[in-house]
Amino acid sequence: MKSLLALLVVAVLSVCTVQAITIYVPQNYPTIGAAINAANDGDSIIVGPGIYDHAPIVYNEPNNITLLGNGFMGSQRTTVLGNFSTEVEGKFDIRYVKGWEIGGFELMIGHKGINTEGCNGLYIHDIYVHDVTWNYADGVMVNGNNYLIERCIFQGCPYAGLEIWYPAQGGHEFRNNTIVDCNNGVLVRGSTPSLVLKNNIITDCGDGVEFVGGWSGNEFLDYNDAYNNGDNWSGCTPGPHNISADPQFVGGVGAQQYMLQPTSPCIDAGDPNSPLDPDGTIADIGCFYFNQNVSPGQLTLDLEPVNPPIIIPVQGGSFNYTATLTCDSSNYALFDAWTELLLPNGYVMGPLFIRSNIFLGPGGSIFRNLSLYVSSWAMPGIYGFRGYLGDYPDSVYASDSFTFEKLAGNGGMYAPSQAYVTLSGWGEAETVYLPDGEVALPERLELGCTPNPFNPSTTLLFSLPAAGPVTLKIYDLSGRTVATLLDRPLEAGIHTAAFNAEDIASGIYLAVLDWGDQRANQRLMLLK
Repeated sequence: MKSLLALLVVAVLSVCTVQAITIYVPQNYPTIGAAINAANDGDSIIVGPGIYDHAPIVYNEPNNITLLGNGFMGSQRTTVLGNFSTEVEGKFDIRYVKGWEIGGFELMIGHKGINTEGCNGLYIHDIYVHDVTWNYADGVMVNGNNYLIERCIFQGCPYAGLEIWYPAQGGHEFRNNTIVDCNNGVLVRGSTPSLVLKNNIITDCGDGVEFVGGWSGNEFLDYNDAYNNGDNWSGCTPGPHNISADPQFVGGVGAQQYMLQPTSPCIDAGDPNSPLDPDGTIADIGCFYFNQNVSPGQLTLDLEPVNPPIIIPVQGGSFNYTATLTCDSSNYALFDAWTELLLPNGYVMGPLFIRSNIFLGPGGSIFRNLSLYVSSWAMPGIYGFRGYLGDYPDSVYASDSFTFEKLAGNGGMYAPSQAYVTLSGWGEAETVYLPDGEVALPERLELGCTPNPFNPSTTLLFSLPAAGPVTLKIYDLSGRTVATLLDRPLEAGIHTAAFNAEDIASGIYLAVLDWGDQRANQRLMLLK
């Protein structure tokens, strides 16, 4: 009889056990708050892309909830919580619950990103908090125990990216986050002796990591990049493997602007005991890892005159052309763009109109309407106009070109001081003066400079009897390389290269041109 009763109890409990379910917003409920109110312990809530304007407020229950948005990586399908009234503490206000996972949201404007109080075992990841406006706003207010916060971006928080509140707490780990332009990067108010802070980028904040109370010396504060903060570390002694270097973000807009350039010092600089990055290499520092197994996206460049053929009249004139820069869907690309002008007499003027550190996401493109003005005294004949995408000056990834003609006036007179071209349509216009059209091409390797002495920039002119690989470097008198102006194959002809010495001291420098097994030198004098 007792055995039968026990079986009946087990059967009833099995029937009464509530199975965890997945709730979808807005399919099942129009707001995140309504979905949370309908959820039971252990349920999952999946929020679709869109902009939501109701703040979820959670007290005491339910527990062990998984709350996921659509992620902040994409530019078109993000889950955004926008501006709310000042009646709530944060976009998510979570109090006295345990076991929650929150990830995949973009939180902006208004009060705090995520406010917590008295919670245990929270897992917060892949959150992008930016441009919050309340004076006391944090990215995340940490108040409880055993929080894991990773792969988040906190930008423009008026108070702190991450703030640990006053009650004594334990078990927190903050790793692989990027904290930028906050009043405090990480502000620790309460005693947290077991805190782990590693693999984070904290830059351009009022203070980087600040302990205002409770630093015990037992915290793990290592393998971070704290750079260009008011005080990188305050009230504590960081570990020996932290760095303080420009993280070299790719720039742009949105969360992707905090991706790392290939030359970032944060690559492979994380805790070697951390899990490897998805590409199998040592953990990088920051929210985004740099995939070392994937080549940059394939670039293409399309230059198109608007109304071909282009014929510049005797008195000079301008024409319009378009430039389309495209990256395929395989990966993002970070690159430079520049042009060269091939004159009728063989001179190659360049680089002209250089634009550096352009970022294109996978499948992205840039379109520009541009113009080129040719002055009245420019030499007559056929010109070549070439555009390049690559890592200037070392590599060319893509190129395109077209030609135009400048008509000659009567008498064949030239005024070199007045001959110039002006490029415009992408940022600040650039005017370049052209050499005399009657100058003959030299038959040997030559290197010259004008002006010299100079301050702060000059132009190096050199001739190549034939095509071949060229390096042009500037050295100081101790033999140290000051600048590399060119390091790639060039066509035969007369070329130019600009040298800007704005950031170096006055003195004597040496320009060295190597072409094949031949070398030419030019002494330079910088006077400031």
